[in-house]
Amino acid sequence: MRTATRRITRKDIRQPDRFVVLVRSFLPYAKANRTALLAAGAVVVILATALFGWDLYRTRQNRLAAEEYARAVDLYHGGKYKEALDSFNRLEIYRSSYYSRLGMLYKANAQSALRDTNGAVETLRRLLDGEKKDPLVRQSAYVSLGYTQEQRAQWPDAAQSYSEAAKIAGPLKSDAALAMARSYAEAGNSKEALAAYKKFLAENPDSDRANEVSVRLQELEAKTAQAAPAK
Repeated sequence: MRTATRRITRKDIRQPDRFVVLVRSFLPYAKANRTALLAAGAVVVILATALFGWDLYRTRQNRLAAEEYARAVDLYHGGKYKEALDSFNRLEIYRSSYYSRLGMLYKANAQSALRDTNGAVETLRRLLDGEKKDPLVRQSAYVSLGYTQEQRAQWPDAAQSYSEAAKIAGPLKSDAALAMARSYAEAGNSKEALAAYKKFLAENPDSDRANEVSVRLQELEAKTAQAAPAK
């Protein structure tokens, strides 16, 4: 149903424009508070300039980080681990860049390749302490930490690291779950190892590694059954 349109009368036309009224009412205030308004305007200009400058700074830092990251990764894949470590160390000064966090993963792997497992563990723990949001970086760091702890025969610690990685939805979840089961088995914790293998098969029945895991599970069950009478 259409509503009647209100007609504009001569009286309405004579009414002063609202914008004009607002401007006229603001002018006395502006004159009385000229210094304060100028100061506020200066603050706005300074903040805008600072934000623009910060954006330029971050863009430049990210570009430099990307260049350093590319150099370091090339050295790493070329097997030049010592030179790669120097480059990854330089990369860490760009802390706000994503490339810096990725570089720490490579740095830990380079340290492990040079048998510096203590350094690798320290690097990975610093990465996990500093990166709380990115699930892929955290999952990769936990897997790398678990692998390094395996190299040190720290099986319970490795199992715990792999367990943390397996809790994160990501591309390394199933690998972490199997590594966790393997670490429990190496630690002599057959109960947790059996539970981990069974859970993997339940969650990944169509996995390419399902047959392999089934064989491991059967072997571990047989080993556990043989050890039971001896206790």
